[in-house]
Amino acid sequence: MKRSNYAKSSSGGAKRTAFALIGGLLLIVLCGVLLLLVLKGGNQITAQTSTIDYAKSEIAIYSGEPLPTADAFLYDNTRQYIKAARFLVVPEDKQGNQDIAILMQLDDGTTRTENAVLTIREPVITWELGTEADIKTLLGEEYADSEMSISLKDITKVGSYDTTVKIHGSELPFTLVAQDTVPPVVKLYDKLSFYVNQKLTAADFVESCEDLCPVEYHFSEEPSTMIQGTFHVQLIVTDSSGNSTTADADFTVSGDGEPPILSGVTDMKTIVGIPIGYMRDVKAVDAHDGETEVIASEPEGFSLRKAGDYTITYTSTDEAGNTATETATLHVLASIDDVERLSEEDVLRMGDYIISTIDREGRTDREYLRMLYNYVQGHMVYHDSKHKYDWAYSAVEAIFQGYGDCRNYYGLSRLLLTSAGFENMMVEKPKPNEHTNAHFWNLVKVDGAWYHFDTTPRFNRSDFFLWTDAQMDAFSAKNNGCFERDRSLYPATPE
Repeated sequence: MKRSNYAKSSSGGAKRTAFALIGGLLLIVLCGVLLLLVLKGGNQITAQTSTIDYAKSEIAIYSGEPLPTADAFLYDNTRQYIKAARFLVVPEDKQGNQDIAILMQLDDGTTRTENAVLTIREPVITWELGTEADIKTLLGEEYADSEMSISLKDITKVGSYDTTVKIHGSELPFTLVAQDTVPPVVKLYDKLSFYVNQKLTAADFVESCEDLCPVEYHFSEEPSTMIQGTFHVQLIVTDSSGNSTTADADFTVSGDGEPPILSGVTDMKTIVGIPIGYMRDVKAVDAHDGETEVIASEPEGFSLRKAGDYTITYTSTDEAGNTATETATLHVLASIDDVERLSEEDVLRMGDYIISTIDREGRTDREYLRMLYNYVQGHMVYHDSKHKYDWAYSAVEAIFQGYGDCRNYYGLSRLLLTSAGFENMMVEKPKPNEHTNAHFWNLVKVDGAWYHFDTTPRFNRSDFFLWTDAQMDAFSAKNNGCFERDRSLYPATPE
């Protein structure tokens, strides 16, 4: 009986063992199948179960560029899962934003639709004038290889400029807009002091102003200098692009408001038809500004062609706006016969006027002396004269008549040399007897040395400009001693 029970027990255990082995084998097979499916179709499973976007949400291009394809909207890392892509509705080639739909067929056979925006931008480049920028900065990273036909270095003013941009081999028309959005940089003077009743302008306050465009200045409230004291001012600075900034400063008003003091104003005389300079020995000095400009004004209806008395008005205004005024009478004499009524100062004023008409700027003293020499010879012709006037009257006669002898040439030369500030002196060839003539000419000092300056023309030579003693003596020896003189009376010239 015991043996029989043992046999039954052994048979049941064998069955359980067999079932366990079979179950384990089935589990192993199932796991292998699952692993094989994962290895073979893992990508497909990932693609089908992923929630990521396959297409970009926006693409922007410039007008004139080709429209992008639907494929251009796909991301590079999702493109491999898509067999085909197309627009549900083909986008229009017009500027602005367009909502588009992209239909995609995935590689597992399913379809997917995503929405995006296509932006077609106006072909306009906006650039801040005066800044450095390359094409990548102006258009964006994706246009780094593009080229613009116009150079920013050539643009110096705000405005719109036609240009072209080479994008992917195609030349597209663009407009470059150079703008200025930066306000002026202005600096006012630290310490400002003005006088009572001085008229103020922005230039009185501005030490420097930097801007790429023209600027205008306005006071927020017009400053006053009517009373003494310390005051505040605010200046508004606006450039032509409309950018504004403000600057503030304090200023002091002081001073007594007294005008300059005029001196040297005196009555004058001239011969009808001969203009004169009015400013000989006239000046104005202000207690605060020092020497100030003097202006001489002729009366309404004034004419040098008409003899009579005229009032000449002298005015001088200091920086504070205080004006000094004095008058003098100009006597215009009727005839050259009145020459003896002229003073030497009257004659020198005639020379001052002539000198004011001969431009000296940029010329050396020698060059300017040549101009004076040519002026004398160009305004006179030789004509023997019996008048024995002194040099001043001889000069007036030369100016009025336009002709004369050596006295007149010498006199006019002396007048111009004196008015021009050149040291000069008369040289005389005495008259040894009644059958020969005396002769007069000038010596002039230039560059520290004396030279002969004889403007009287001769039949065989007309130019004796800045001659030396040796040149004069050589010519004199061949021409009847025309330049004989007592050399001990005159300074020697260079050899």
